[in-house]
Amino acid sequence: MREIVHLQTGQCGNQIGAAFWQTISGEHGL
Repeated sequence: MREIVHLQTGQCGNQIGAAFWQTISGEHGL
């Protein structure tokens, strides 16, 4: 998971990251 977080913070796409995390948290129940 750390690699995913690092990629998100390394890029400027916060909106993309937010939508991505909504999908991930929905799939993994976070």
